Amino acid sequence: MASSSDNKINNLGRKFEEFHIQLSEQRYNQTSGLEYDKTIMESVSNSLVELSTEFLTNFQEPRSFYLHSIYAISQARKLPVTLELYEERTKVLSNKDFKVHGKPVNWGSWRQFNASESNDVNRKQVYDDFIQKAPQLASLITKRFNISRQVYKLYETSPLDAYLEREYLTFEKLKDFINILGDGARKSFLEAADHFAPEILGKESFEYYDDFYLARGRIYSPLNQYFTKKNPQKSIEKVLTHLGFNEELKKIKVDNEDREKKSPSAFCFSIQVPNDIRVVYKRVSPFSDFTSLYHEYGHGIHGASGNENDSFWKRYIIPMSVAETFSIFLEMLLQQPLYLENELGMSKEVVQDIIDRRHFINLYFLVFYAANSLMKIEYWKQDYSYEDASKRFQELTKRYFWEIPGDYWLTHHITPNYDIYAPSYMLASVRVKEWMNQMIDEFGEEFWRDDAARHVGQVIRELATTRGEFDLSVWDMDPQPYLKEETEFSFL
Repeated sequence: MASSSDNKINNLGRKFEEFHIQLSEQRYNQTSGLEYDKTIMESVSNSLVELSTEFLTNFQEPRSFYLHSIYAISQARKLPVTLELYEERTKVLSNKDFKVHGKPVNWGSWRQFNASESNDVNRKQVYDDFIQKAPQLASLITKRFNISRQVYKLYETSPLDAYLEREYLTFEKLKDFINILGDGARKSFLEAADHFAPEILGKESFEYYDDFYLARGRIYSPLNQYFTKKNPQKSIEKVLTHLGFNEELKKIKVDNEDREKKSPSAFCFSIQVPNDIRVVYKRVSPFSDFTSLYHEYGHGIHGASGNENDSFWKRYIIPMSVAETFSIFLEMLLQQPLYLENELGMSKEVVQDIIDRRHFINLYFLVFYAANSLMKIEYWKQDYSYEDASKRFQELTKRYFWEIPGDYWLTHHITPNYDIYAPSYMLASVRVKEWMNQMIDEFGEEFWRDDAARHVGQVIRELATTRGEFDLSVWDMDPQPYLKEETEFSFL
C-alpha cells in the first residue's frame, strides 16, 4: 500500500503532467513555426513554479524529481527572456542580400542556404555577417544563464552540478572524456577534411566559415542520387515494424512542412508520454533527411515506449544522455554495411562511400561538440562572462580542429539554448557504440531482421520503457571503441 508521502508525490506528478502537456503544446507550436500563445506559456509556467516549490519544500526524493523541480522553476523564471531571444534571433541573424525560398536568409534557414549556395564568397559573407551580429544576442543569452545560476544557488547547487549528478559523473571525469574524444578525433578528422574539401567545397581545404552544419549539408551530396526516390519515413518505419514497434508508431505524428520560423534542426516533442509524440523536420537533402528522420524516430520510439501507468517522474524526467541514446542508435543503422546493402539496396561501392562520409561527419561532430561541451561545463565551473566564453570557445576550436570566431557559439541551436546539453550527444554516442556491439555479438550483423529483430526489439523496448530508471552504471563508457571505428577510412 502506498504511503501518504507517495500519494502526495503522485498527486503532484499528475498536476505536473497536466501543465507539462499545456506548456509543451505551446513550445511545440513555437519551435514548429506555428502560432503560439505567450499568455498560456506564462500562466502554465507560474503554475509549475508553485508545484515545484511545493515539492522542494516537502520532499527530497525522488532525487530526479527534486532536481527537475529546480529546473522547472529556472525555466519558468527565464521564460520572458527565452521568448524574447526566440523572436530576436531570426531578426538579428538575417541577411537581405541572399534569399531562401524568396525570403532573406536568417538563423532558421541558414543551413538550407549553405547546403544549396555554390558560391564560396557568398557563404563567407553571410557567415561573417551573422558572426558580427551575434553579440547583439549576448545580453539575452547571458541573462537567461544568470537566472539559472540564481535559481539553482537557492537550493545549494548549480546547473552543472545537477547535470553531473544525473549523469553519474564528476567534473574531471567528464572533462577527461570530452578531451579523449576531441583530441582522439583530431588527426583523422583533419586528414579526412583535406580529402573531402576539393569535392564538397571546391577548394583545397576547409576554412573557418565552413562549419559543421555546412559539412553535414554537403558531404552527402554525391549520395543523394541513390536516395532521391527513397522515402526516409517509410524506410525507418519499416525497420521499426520489423523490430515490433507497430503500436508505438501509431503514436508518432510527423511534420515536414517548411515554415519560415520553424527550427532549422529536426526535433521530437513528447507532448504526452507515451501517447502524443511529434517528429518535426525540414527537408535539406535526401541523405541528410534520412539521418534526421532515423534520429528523431529514435526519440519518438523512446517516448512512445513509456508505460502510461508509471509515475510522472519516471516517464518524463530522464538523464540528457539517455534522451539521445535511442535516437543515435537508430541513426547508426545508416552506417551498418549490411543494412545499407540489403535493406536500402546500395552496392558495396556506395556502402563504403556512405561509411567514409558518415565517419567524416561523426568526427566533425566530435571535434565541434568537444569545443562546445568543454566550454559550456567550464562556463559554469569558472563563472564565465559572455566574453570569457567566446574567448575560450575560440581557443578550444583551435585545439580540436581549426580556429573559428568565438562568437559563433551564440548562433548555435544547442549551446546558448540550454544550460548544459552538448556533452549528452558525446556520452550517448559512446554508449550506443557499446550497445550496438552487444546487439551484433548476440544477434548477428543483421539484428534488425527476422527472429533477431523480435529479440532486439524487445531489448530496445525494455530499455526505452525504463525512462527515468535507466541504469547508467552498467555501461563501460570506454571511448576507444567508438574512436577506433570512426577514424577508419578507406582512403587513409
